[in-house]
Amino acid sequence: MSDSSSKDAPSQQSDHEEEVLDVLDLPQIYTKPSSKQLLDTLSLLSLEPQSWDKTATQSKPKVRSNGVPQYLTRIVSSPLTWIEDDAEKEKIWDSASLRLSERSGRTGMGAISRSFRIPLSAETTNSSSTMKPVITTSDEQDTNIDVKIHEPALTEDNLGLKTWASSFVFARNWHNLRDRIPLVFGKDKNATILELGAGTGLVGIAAAAVLGAQVLLTDLPEILPNLERNIASNKETIESRNGSAQAAMLDWTAPEKIIYPEDSEGKRPLVAEAESSKYPLVVAADPIYSKEHPAWLVQTINCHLARGPDARVLIQIPIREAYAEERADLKDRMVKVGLEICHEQTEIGYDDWSDGQGEELSEVECWMGMWKWKDA
Repeated sequence: MSDSSSKDAPSQQSDHEEEVLDVLDLPQIYTKPSSKQLLDTLSLLSLEPQSWDKTATQSKPKVRSNGVPQYLTRIVSSPLTWIEDDAEKEKIWDSASLRLSERSGRTGMGAISRSFRIPLSAETTNSSSTMKPVITTSDEQDTNIDVKIHEPALTEDNLGLKTWASSFVFARNWHNLRDRIPLVFGKDKNATILELGAGTGLVGIAAAAVLGAQVLLTDLPEILPNLERNIASNKETIESRNGSAQAAMLDWTAPEKIIYPEDSEGKRPLVAEAESSKYPLVVAADPIYSKEHPAWLVQTINCHLARGPDARVLIQIPIREAYAEERADLKDRMVKVGLEICHEQTEIGYDDWSDGQGEELSEVECWMGMWKWKDA
């Protein structure tokens, strides 16, 4: 996306101003616009998934949100009698309906796909602990990777299908965390990172690519198909960095077993017992959104984290007021099983949990804690 103003803008308009249209500037139904005019307009009204790592403005003109839902509703309800091609009518109605769903908030948008730019090395342009979005160019391809993430239609009881702010903040930090996880990258090149509650897979996929590591991404059965899809979509990037990623099912309420999806030939073992599944690094991003989660998460960590002075746990949590008690409970339980914080930091991330009207991304403060065994 380019940062430029409209070529048709008045000469006195600032180079940084964007052309903003009113709904009355759009083709009106009573004028009987052609199918091409309507489809072009509906394309203009699309709400693309917002990028969390770019501040560049859109190349297409913006349209003020006031009156847009009513405009779209008129198109959906119109018989479009002046358009003879029934197939074109269907395209127009479908497109207008999709534009309406995009304005119904994230839960009403349906499936989306987007790309996240992840740095491979320290960014000299961003020395602050506040992680602001950055504009990247083609010259930076050797210092960044793009992780492609698909998010299915979201429901409030299946929040693992959305990529959250804390996941992006975590993923962007892997290059800085490398030196703090010595067992994985100093002593055992074959060590595997275990991700709990992987969701869409951004954190684990980024780890595999940025660090060239083996990563096992785990979540519940209903999350697994999309997780496997995202791993497959980024396979070339991961392998080009000498990493590997695999998905498996792990239920925190019964953490002793990790269940692997059956491969196409049915040859892969379906269950790995906990005794053979000790990991030097266990990670989780935004893993707490119920009162039960702290206990479940800690028992799962305790089950699968390797014992030893170099074992580490990384947990990234958004600072949401509604979950203050759960955050405190998590920390208490981690201490009780013998873990202690050896590093922590806070950063600002950006989220798009909005009402669908195209407003700016909302800031979210994210806390990361690194834990180790106290007496190891």
